[in-house]
Amino acid sequence: MIVSVVYGGTPEERGPSEKNAKDIAKALETRGHEVHLLQIGKDIISSILSVKTEVVYLCVQGKGYGDGTFQAMLEMQGIPFTGSHMRAACLINDKILSKLVFDRYGIRTPKWDILTKKQFEKGDYPYEDFGYPFVAKAPTQGGSFGIELIRSREDIPRIGSVFKYDDPILLEKFIPGGFYTVGIYKSKKSLVSLPVVEGLDLDKQDNADDGLITFTGNYGICESRLNQNITEEIKHLAMEVYHATGAKDLCRVDFMVSEEDGKPYVLEINAVPGLKRHSLMPQAAELAGIVYEDMIEDILYAALDNNAE
Repeated sequence: MIVSVVYGGTPEERGPSEKNAKDIAKALETRGHEVHLLQIGKDIISSILSVKTEVVYLCVQGKGYGDGTFQAMLEMQGIPFTGSHMRAACLINDKILSKLVFDRYGIRTPKWDILTKKQFEKGDYPYEDFGYPFVAKAPTQGGSFGIELIRSREDIPRIGSVFKYDDPILLEKFIPGGFYTVGIYKSKKSLVSLPVVEGLDLDKQDNADDGLITFTGNYGICESRLNQNITEEIKHLAMEVYHATGAKDLCRVDFMVSEEDGKPYVLEINAVPGLKRHSLMPQAAELAGIVYEDMIEDILYAALDNNAE
């Protein structure tokens, strides 16, 4: 099959996106596919068509790229691609819209609110309602970009840095506890829910005592040490999030399990999760005995079924 692995995005996301693309391309080449690594740009559709692409493998990230924008371009051209369609990708990439869906479907998530730059400059602070600590997040950013942990009123000025990414921004009650994640992908027309794993950012230094997870790219995981009931609840919630947001064929759902009440809280869903060999999902797949190349190829073939729907 002729596959174009398309990477790139915002300046912050471009490097991680390229690393994902290279590992994916190598995996597909070992399975006999003709693979073209293409960086997204103004002529990307022409480049895709010029090599007679049969499927686009999406690695693009960030606002204006993996948020439904590029997916819409591919849909208009009738080109099959991996992952969620435009509408779901748009919703999933916006943490505020995702929160609205979680609330609508009764999916447990940390208490939240929104803040505009105008409100911030006027000193109109809605977060006084749920207290400290809380997290200020740019709703369209991933990883460690556009996120600040606010422990007290003295930290309020740090919120200003988040507005360079988005306006409005998301304010979310901080849940102290353990970070867990579940990957979901389609294999042979059936959804596979990977093991619940506990994530650790091995490069996390400055905020090591905060409990704030900000992924910089060097991941470590261990199999969930939670009891069976909590593990099953997390897997059930992950599947609820998958269906409620309209995700297709591939996603990763992130959780915090509160050290206070022991309950899992959905943080977010990622429609274009990292798939380089040592990212969270591939490591979880390895724990389940799933060969990396098999998973990557399954996601590729799911794109053809997705396009036919």
